[in-house]
Order: sequence, then structure tokens, then C-alpha cells
Amino acid sequence: METLDVKDRKILIALDTDATLTLNQIGKRVRLSKEVVAYRIKNLENKGIITNYITLSHFAKLGLTHFKLYIKYRNIPESKKKEIIKYLLTLSNLGWLASTEGIFDLMLSIRFQTIFEFENFKDELFRKYDKYFHRVEFAILTEAETKPRYYIYPPKNERKLFLHCNPSPPEKLDKEDRQVLEALKTSARSTLTQLSNKSKLSERIIQYRKKQLENSGVIVGYKLAIGYKQLGYSFFKCFISFNQMNPTRYTQLREYVRSHPNIIYWIKVMGSWDLELELEVPSIEEFYKITNKLRSDFSDVISTFEATLVSEEHLIAHS
Repeated sequence: METLDVKDRKILIALDTDATLTLNQIGKRVRLSKEVVAYRIKNLENKGIITNYITLSHFAKLGLTHFKLYIKYRNIPESKKKEIIKYLLTLSNLGWLASTEGIFDLMLSIRFQTIFEFENFKDELFRKYDKYFHRVEFAILTEAETKPRYYIYPPKNERKLFLHCNPSPPEKLDKEDRQVLEALKTSARSTLTQLSNKSKLSERIIQYRKKQLENSGVIVGYKLAIGYKQLGYSFFKCFISFNQMNPTRYTQLREYVRSHPNIIYWIKVMGSWDLELELEVPSIEEFYKITNKLRSDFSDVISTFEATLVSEEHLIAHS
């Protein structure tokens, strides 16, 4: 477990708020020269604390529906687990893939334009591996928001939120827009030259299209993927069903989640439950402390509450 000083923590939260900040901009925030900032960022990368710089895009504005699949294995050898993961990683529209411990063993997020495309994917997956699946659930994401990891370094003033899925009409995107998005997907901090080499578009076009995508809300922000285990943290997903939820209590629950530094993601879904929360915590004791209080404070509207530990993330293409 790595112990970070205040300067490193300030650098991390700056990049988790906007991963495209320049060295000079970060330096002004932490009162360090850009050379020292560059050295510290490289050191954080080498230690596996910073693992990537990701672009957050708005799924609905891309004309995509975000599907989630949850799998519990049965009688499966390790070789088949690896085969399934390898197969899923070949899919270009896969957004997230993780092995977990608890009520599920494997979870993934994948995006399609229609539910029929998702059904075809699911049928193919089942044709290959159905005999190894004990339980399968799926959901459709209807709303998602995340925020910087304020447990790393609490903000003094305004807190930032990234809303990257809610009811929104799709934007008209052409081939060049999609090339820019693909280049930025896990390369948010790349230079224009690097993005140009990757996308085969000119730097001028990339700069212009990137700004347009930001202004239209297709790109909602730039964030870090971090090695939370290197910080001594664990990652849990919680699955919550509502009971007699009303608008007032819904707003209160959402504001509670927004204000809590360890609850990183709010994900509303249509499926076997209503809400998913993602937590990064320093101990199992802290996890129970947070979730027990949540369940107690909202016992009138929370019907069921389950959780699973994310043991390994195989892909974080989008956050």
C-alpha cells in the first residue's frame, strides 16, 4: 500500500476532476513547478496508482443504450473463466468488465444502438457458455453520474459532478467525430500530435471537433482510472431495490450519495433492482459503516440491498 503526501493527493484530485489539465495548471494548484508535477505524475503512473486517463461520454447523446450483464458461474474450471474473459475483451463496444466475489462472479457493461443487437450478443454468449452459468441478470442503464474521488483530498469549495447518462436526444455525429471519440477514449491526456497519429486526422480537426463534442455535451469530462488497491482501498458494487419511493426521498438519497466522498458512482437501471452504487473504501469495516448508515437512514424506501466485491477489473474503456 502506497502512502501519499499532500502534494500527490492534490495532483490526483486535480486530474480526477479534469484529466486534461496542463502541467502548469496543476502546478498553480499545488504550488509546484511543472517539472516537479511531471515527475510526480510519472511516479504515480509507475506505481500503478494512475492507470489511465479516460474520457466520459454521454451514452444517450451517442445514440447508444448501455446494457449491464451479471453472471454467477457454476462448475466452471479456471481455464473457461479465462476463455470467457478473453472472448468478451474482443468486443469493440465493451465498456467495462470485472471479476467479482459475492452474489456474482463476472459483470460487464456493453453498448448497442438497439435492444435487438444486445439480444444477439446475449444469445451468442449463451450459445458458447450457457452450461457454465448458474444465474444471469441484466439491466438497462437509464441514468449515471460520477464525481472525483474526494476521499483522496476533500475540496474546499465547489464539488464537481459528471452526468453521463440521462434522457437526451442523440446528437448527429459524423465519421470524424467518432474517430476523435475513439482516440480520446482511454487517452484523454494525449497531446494533439499523439491523437492525430492515432486517429489519422489533423491536429486542427481534432482540436475543433473535440471542442464541439464538449460544447454539445457528448463529452462530459475527463477523469482518472486509478489503482485503488495500491492505495489500500477496495471496490464494492451495491444493488438496491426501492419500496414506495417518492420524489422527496429520491432527491434526499441522491444528495446523500453526492455528498459522500467514498460513493463514487450513482447508476439508475431498469432490471432486477433500481439502483447501483459504487464505493471505494479503505476497509471492510468502513464499507459496513457506510452501507449500514445508508440502509438505516433510508430504511423506509430501500427494499433490498445486496453487494459484491470487485476483485479485478479487466477493462475500463469508459468510466
